[in-house]
Amino acid sequence: MSKPMLRLICLVLVLALGGAVLASCGSTETPAGETQTGTSSETDPETSASPETGEPRLKPDIPETYDFGGESVDFLCWFLGSWQNTVRTYRDIATPDLTSDLVNDAVFERNKLIEDNYKVSITMRLVDLGDVSTIIKNQVAVGGGEDAYEVCYPRLLEFPGFFKNDIVQDITLVPNIDLSKPWWDQDSIENLTVVGVLPLVATALNVNDKDATAALAFNKQAAKDRGITTLYDEVADMEWTVESLMGYCQAVGDPDSNGDGNGTADMEDFWAFLGKNDVSTSFFHGIGGKIAKTGEDGKPVFTAGDPISVEAMEQVVQFMNEPYFFNHHKANIGSDVFTRMFETNHGLFFWMRLDEVTAMRGSEVEFGILPTPMYTAEQNQYYSTVSQHTIGLLSIPKDISGDTLNMTGMILEALAADSYYGLQHAYVDLSLKTKYSSDEESRESLNTILSSRVFDPGIMYNLGGFGTEIQNLGPNKGSLATKVREYTDKVNSAIQELVEFLSPEE
Repeated sequence: MSKPMLRLICLVLVLALGGAVLASCGSTETPAGETQTGTSSETDPETSASPETGEPRLKPDIPETYDFGGESVDFLCWFLGSWQNTVRTYRDIATPDLTSDLVNDAVFERNKLIEDNYKVSITMRLVDLGDVSTIIKNQVAVGGGEDAYEVCYPRLLEFPGFFKNDIVQDITLVPNIDLSKPWWDQDSIENLTVVGVLPLVATALNVNDKDATAALAFNKQAAKDRGITTLYDEVADMEWTVESLMGYCQAVGDPDSNGDGNGTADMEDFWAFLGKNDVSTSFFHGIGGKIAKTGEDGKPVFTAGDPISVEAMEQVVQFMNEPYFFNHHKANIGSDVFTRMFETNHGLFFWMRLDEVTAMRGSEVEFGILPTPMYTAEQNQYYSTVSQHTIGLLSIPKDISGDTLNMTGMILEALAADSYYGLQHAYVDLSLKTKYSSDEESRESLNTILSSRVFDPGIMYNLGGFGTEIQNLGPNKGSLATKVREYTDKVNSAIQELVEFLSPEE
């Protein structure tokens, strides 16, 4: 990237447009090289009707057009070879062609619009998940350069190494990004901000983080055959609980319905619940548990040992060790084989992330979608965990500064704002709800799931490694109370370390 050329373009535009400037979110200073063409939405909201929904469409507080002279905004994203050609590979950043796939084409049209309006090019490079940190660390060490990446997506499981290496910056201070706008996920902002610093964020620019949200599927015909007809009603009436799920599974009984006569429960049998180790974390969040919450001073507080969570996880651990629970990890089979078991009528309930809704579009089984169950009806709120294993969230390398940072912020704001109406409509309304869902009740469940996502700082920042302990509770028949006692000092030490790393310099 040619930074001298970018500075020259910005200077010419400032002189030509009278030097009017845009204020950035988190800073009242004038970003260099910016011009204002609109008014603040706080005083005079600029809206237009959304062509996707017909609802008023909020506009971002940035110029609608801007000439960056063909500069590129380069994204670096993690990649896992075994997931190649699946929906888990980043499909929401850039794409070369129209393909008639709803999400792909929404990304193509979005990028074309932004590239044309701002005279930029948007590029993406996929690298092995272990290489993202090394590349960005080296980039920051040399102060960037023409080949620098403006935006990066490390996998969440590896993200703690980023803040410890001090190689990403505080998104609240990036010019032109207005985090109060709905295209920036407010739950992620609230839960991932530490002492006022936000090093990563979820945004409407992406669908992969929505794909990583936990849910349950159920085999509609198998449920009907067993007289199970009130699942959707229970969800709607706020009565869908771990206890009711266990009751249905108990009624199905042990897996021995294929008549193979071998006396052994195996992949050819019909199982009440097809799950994996991840069920432990998913249900921990589902029952209202959290490893950490943000305290009044902006610092995370270790909260995993609250009495309700301890009690509820005893039930979850019991559930995961019942004979009717098939554990994909204990069976040591591939994810594709596990999914195929449900698609070929070998299970009543199926734990999944929402990416499976797309992946199972050719399923032989007609399935419905349910949120993760609550502990009791008194909880009165569903919670849906966001996996640290299958996604990354948006971060900006620390060496990106000055005019390049101004440009990066403006392009990200434009991309996120357009995606909030365009890409998300294609993904949620046209794909998940219309193309891949078979009934209105599943569509309502999707609304519930996507509006109740959990960004647990204890998971996202891997505080003391306690997230791994939560995931292992179920398969190892562990006790949450015991683990909390064992890990309290370690988690609190990790919290202090995180605070020290992220605390703004005096």
